[in-house]
Amino acid sequence: MNVYTTDEVADMLKISRNSVLKLIKRKELKAKKVARKWRITEGHLQDFFREVDN
Repeated sequence: MNVYTTDEVADMLKISRNSVLKLIKRKELKAKKVARKWRITEGHLQDFFREVDN
């Protein structure tokens, strides 16, 4: 399972890091804090894409 940083997800989605943080804050994108930094699993990204697709 791959785990991504907010910067990596921002690059993948072609949005800003702040936009990724807003998605996390609004609970649209699931993430976990590890050592005070957000981490997003590949599974959480897939869930996000499924929700956006609907």
